Amino acid sequence: MIKFFRHIRRSLLEQNKMVKPALPDSTSGRLGRYFKYAIGEILLVVIGILLALQINNWNESNKAKKTEIYVLTEILNNLEEDGDILKHMIQKREKAKTSVSKMISYLEESIISQDSLEADLLNMLTFERYFPINNGYEICKSKGLELSNNLLISKISRYYNYEQPKANKSIIDVENAILEILEDTKSISRYIEVLTLNEEIKLTNYQDTQFLAELKTETVAFKNNNVGTLSVIKDLYDINKSLRNEIRDEIGHD
Repeated sequence: MIKFFRHIRRSLLEQNKMVKPALPDSTSGRLGRYFKYAIGEILLVVIGILLALQINNWNESNKAKKTEIYVLTEILNNLEEDGDILKHMIQKREKAKTSVSKMISYLEESIISQDSLEADLLNMLTFERYFPINNGYEICKSKGLELSNNLLISKISRYYNYEQPKANKSIIDVENAILEILEDTKSISRYIEVLTLNEEIKLTNYQDTQFLAELKTETVAFKNNNVGTLSVIKDLYDINKSLRNEIRDEIGHD
């Protein structure tokens, strides 16, 4: 680049010599030409440095933008997978909510069908474990969480560091409540003959009054726990969906 400008400058100087009449050489004339030459060289160097810096900055900016798009795309993919997991969990918790309400209703009325009771009890005693995929966020953290949109990275950070752990804690609470019932030999588990989680349950004597009384107590206690967890999961899903839309807008995806 500097050679290019130097070539132009020399051409101009040569043209200038051709236009001006030849004058007797003198010390002051030589000094003047040397001074002009020196100034020209300095200007060329300065221009060359500025252009090199500008090109370097442009390359670094372009590289950083590509890295940012890659990281955000990974996070978006993870959020989409997370959204599918949350949607499935919401369906399960909704199912449990419906079954618990039904059991409370017919246990109070003492009109009980074995098939209905076993199906509803199976829904109540079903739980899910939450294993979110966060490798995109881990990549982002390894790069210092530096993105051009500071508000967006704050929302992403809050999702992974606060919203996700909060929901997971609530999900684990439901799991623990169910395991407490199943593992306590003095609970309603003593009336369960066969239990395959998420698949099948068989009761030994579904009409036993003691069993029905204990079951009613368990369902009433479980109801609030399940509803609370369902609400937290729904909130996380809504945040997930909103965050996905913001990331799509940021990276220009449809």
